[in-house]
Amino acid sequence: MSLKFLFRSAVAELRKRGIPFAVAGGFAADLYRLEPRLTMDVDLVILVESEAVDVASDVIRALGLHPGVVREADLVGRPMFAIKRKSTKPCMVVGRKRGASSGEGVDIILPEIPWAEQAVLRAQDHQVDYGFGGVPALTVEDVVIAKLFAIQAPDLRAKDLDDLQSIFAAEHTMNIPYLAGQMRRLKLKIPEKARPLVPKPLLALDKDHRRFQK
Repeated sequence: MSLKFLFRSAVAELRKRGIPFAVAGGFAADLYRLEPRLTMDVDLVILVESEAVDVASDVIRALGLHPGVVREADLVGRPMFAIKRKSTKPCMVVGRKRGASSGEGVDIILPEIPWAEQAVLRAQDHQVDYGFGGVPALTVEDVVIAKLFAIQAPDLRAKDLDDLQSIFAAEHTMNIPYLAGQMRRLKLKIPEKARPLVPKPLLALDKDHRRFQK
């Protein structure tokens, strides 16, 4: 099963169920990067009022994949007791072939992710044709916010920093007030160890954000 087929099938499943969604992850980042990068999975953000894990898991199973729940503690890598007790909120349902921990698949980001709701709503007016008609995709500003959220984790992922560098190298016109407002609302700060690798415009926003909080 090709990644493109999975992508199209996942979109069809979400539409059939009337679930608001948007393309995120690598497929969204590639819209704005200076150069493309390889991705092995399709990331989709959904908006549902309740039972998000069950809804996402049903979609994953409909694609012939096995669902696995990723929780907040899994994303940040600590504390270990929270991971073992599964005491933190679910943030994502990942779908892979049964018995496979990697490879092509579909990841569904849940509304519990703080940036999700605003990003999905804005994406409805940003339709992108991925070869099978218009599909709502995260705007460049919301991709940046998603990446800033990701680098809050103790273990920095190279692909998140590379996405930020490549997106800003492409010199897009961005809604800076929106970026600044979301950074304040979500309390996003650039970690010290990430600062040497983050584009200068974001460092400037981070400086203003820190000053705003004083």
